[in-house]
Amino acid sequence: MGSSFKAEWGPAICMVLIELFTTGQMLLTKVVVDAGLFVFALLTYRFFIGTVLVVPLAIIFERKSK
Repeated sequence: MGSSFKAEWGPAICMVLIELFTTGQMLLTKVVVDAGLFVFALLTYRFFIGTVLVVPLAIIFERKSK
């Protein structure tokens, strides 16, 4: 059941998670912009948080490839 389940349902689960995160991000953006935050500040925060979250994963996965 382990590898068969991953092969069958893995892409669908990933797609649903991505859609949930994207929807949450859009709702949060709407709330923050409606509250009066400057749009460029929001973009800067978003890119900074994305970088902070992705860099550790990149370091871990790239360490294995050498």
